[in-house]
Amino acid sequence: MPLASTLALSFSIFSCSEKETMVVEQEQKQYPLQVIKDAQLLRSLNGGVDIEVKTPLIEMYSGDSARMISPKGIEVLFLNPDLTSKAYLTADYAINYNNTNLYYVKDNVVIIDYKEQDTFYCQDLYWIKDSALLRTDLPIRRQSSAGTDYGDGLRATEYFDSVKIKNPHGSQLFEEND
Repeated sequence: MPLASTLALSFSIFSCSEKETMVVEQEQKQYPLQVIKDAQLLRSLNGGVDIEVKTPLIEMYSGDSARMISPKGIEVLFLNPDLTSKAYLTADYAINYNNTNLYYVKDNVVIIDYKEQDTFYCQDLYWIKDSALLRTDLPIRRQSSAGTDYGDGLRATEYFDSVKIKNPHGSQLFEEND
């Protein structure tokens, strides 16, 4: 078989396998089932709204890993029964895993606790909706009227009536009661 025929045959085999690979990759790439722009979601509990979620974009996926992705960020307002603001959470990216009731937020996560006037900063946070728990095991920074302190993680209820910082360190000012 001449060399030109061999090269032509091997090129056509390579071209077919490359095209097949591209088709398989396109089939494996999952596209959103639904896209929602400028979404405002409300969660009600016992007849009252307790959480408001705003996001500029939601991409909804189905299947075994059903999820809602907010690739352009998320804002969550936690409300008191009288609809005043209890706490506020914002992040640049969020995933709501539908089958597990888990939100994962990441990138520039900021939480403001209005009651205590504390602001928490971290890189990621898990919000477990069934147990109403917010947590991260990555470093956090808390800014309060008493100063700035740091920790190796955070555990809090979504109502912010219980906040625990893992391994707190930094400087805080405390007033002594006589």
